[in-house]
Amino acid sequence: MSTELIKVFFLSIVGYLYGSLSFSLIVTKILTGKDIRNIDFKNAGAYNVYKNIGKGWGSLVAVLDGLKGYVIVIIGFLINMNPSHVIIAASFVIIGHCFPVFYNFYGGRGGAPIIGVLLPFIPLQLLIGLIPAVIISLIIRKFGTFPAFWLLFVFIEILLLNIDNLSSKTINALLYVMLLTGVLNTIIIMTNRDTRVVKE
Repeated sequence: MSTELIKVFFLSIVGYLYGSLSFSLIVTKILTGKDIRNIDFKNAGAYNVYKNIGKGWGSLVAVLDGLKGYVIVIIGFLINMNPSHVIIAASFVIIGHCFPVFYNFYGGRGGAPIIGVLLPFIPLQLLIGLIPAVIISLIIRKFGTFPAFWLLFVFIEILLLNIDNLSSKTINALLYVMLLTGVLNTIIIMTNRDTRVVKE
C-alpha cells in the first residue's frame, strides 16, 4: 500500500468522524434543550438554526460546518497529498455531515461543508456563483434553497469555464464531490428523512 493511499484512507476516516459532529444539534441542545431535528422543517442544518434559534447562532453553525470541509482540505495540503486525493478524502466530511455516526445517521444536507471543501480551490467561482444564487433565493422567498442554487451555478461554471491553475484530475474531483452532495440530498429527499420525529 502506497504512502499516498494510506494518507487518503486515514484522512477520509478523520473527515467522516469530523463531519459527523453536528454543530446545529449541539448548539440547539445547549440553548434550548431541544433537538433541532424536531423543529420546523426538521433538518439538522445551519438554516434551521438560523430561522428558529437565532440568526447569530445560525451563522455560527454555518461557519463551523463550513470549517469541517476547509480544515480537512488544509490538513491534506499540510501532509503533501495530491489535490484530487485531498478532495476525495474531504468528501467524507459531506457524508458524515449528512449521515453522522454519532446521531443515528440523521444529519444535515451538506451545504456548508461542501463550500468549505471548494473554497481553497475555486474561491473566485464561488464568489461569482454566490450573486445569482442569492438573487434567485430572494425572488422565490425560500432562502433555504440558496446552497442548492449556489452549487448549481458553480457546477456550471466549472463545466463551461477554463480554470488554468487546476489540473483536469482536480477539476474532476471537484465535480465528483458536488455530484456526491446532490446524490446524498436525493437520497434524503426520497426517503423522507426530514419528516420523521426524533426521540430526544
